[in-house]
Amino acid sequence: MGKGEKKQKKKEAMVGVSYTVDRNIRPPEEIAKNLVYPDDSTQENSEKEGEAPPVRAQNIRRMASLERSKEDVVHEIVKDAERRDPEKQRPWVVVMDGALHLWTLITSVLNGIDYTGVLDIIHVVEYLWDAANALDKGEKIDRHKWVYDRLLSILNGNVGRVIGGLKQIITKNKKRLTNAQIQELERVITYFKNHKKWMKYNEYLEAGYPIGSGVVESACGHTVKNRMEGTGRRWSIKGAESMLLLRSIYTSLDWDNYWRSHMIIQREEKYDTVLKAGHDILDDYKTELLFA
Repeated sequence: MGKGEKKQKKKEAMVGVSYTVDRNIRPPEEIAKNLVYPDDSTQENSEKEGEAPPVRAQNIRRMASLERSKEDVVHEIVKDAERRDPEKQRPWVVVMDGALHLWTLITSVLNGIDYTGVLDIIHVVEYLWDAANALDKGEKIDRHKWVYDRLLSILNGNVGRVIGGLKQIITKNKKRLTNAQIQELERVITYFKNHKKWMKYNEYLEAGYPIGSGVVESACGHTVKNRMEGTGRRWSIKGAESMLLLRSIYTSLDWDNYWRSHMIIQREEKYDTVLKAGHDILDDYKTELLFA
C-alpha cells in the first residue's frame, strides 16, 4: 500500500464479453414472469417436457482488466466481434448497464457500424423494485404485481406510459408521500427517461435479440471475483492485471492455444537467428543430396 492508502481498498475492473447467440423469440409475458416470479417459472419449466433446449451463448470471449482503459477494453471486444463477422452480415447487439459514459463510448467506437443498443433488463427490474419499495412505505401494495404490471408494459414498448404513470403517482399523492419517497420515484423516472432509446424491448423480443447481460455478469463472477476477492487476498496493480489477463484467457477456453502461441513467440524471439541458420544448412544439405 502507498502512503495514506487504506486497507481493503478496491479498484474496479472493466469486463467485456463477445459471444455469438442464436435468435430466441419470446413473449413479453414469459420474460416478466421469469423476472418477477422466478420460483413459479422454475417449477413450470421443470414440468415441461419435449421442448427444445434453451438458447445458449456460444464461443464466449471474455476480457477483464484493471490497467487498460475502458476504451481499450471496448476496442478489444469489438475487434473480436469483427473477427466473427468481418462482412457485417449478422446483427450486432450491445447489451450494457445504465452507465451513460459507456453508451457514449460505444457510440464512438462503433461509429459507422450498424448495431442495436439494449439496456440490460435486469437494471430496469431493479429500478422498478426501488419504486415499489418506496411506495410500500406509504401504503401497502402488492409489490410483485405492481412491478410485474409495469415491467410487462415496458416489455410491450410502453416506457413512456410507465414514466407518465409514475409522474401521476407523485402528482396525485404529494400530500401523502414523504420527500424521500418522491425523490426515489423521481430518480426512477429520470433513469427511464435517460435510457428510453435503449428500451425498445418489444422490437428486441420480436427480433429474438438478448435483452439481459447475464453472460457479462457471470464473467464478473468467475473471471474476476472468484479469483481476485477473498479473505486475506491483496494484490498489486501489476500482479492483479497479469492474473486477470490469464483468467480472461482461461475462462474463454483459450488456455491451450495461448500457451502454444506463447511458446512459438518465445522460440522466435530467442532462437530466431539460430533456427534460420539451421534451416539454411538443412536446405543446402538436401540440395547436395538431390544433385549428387
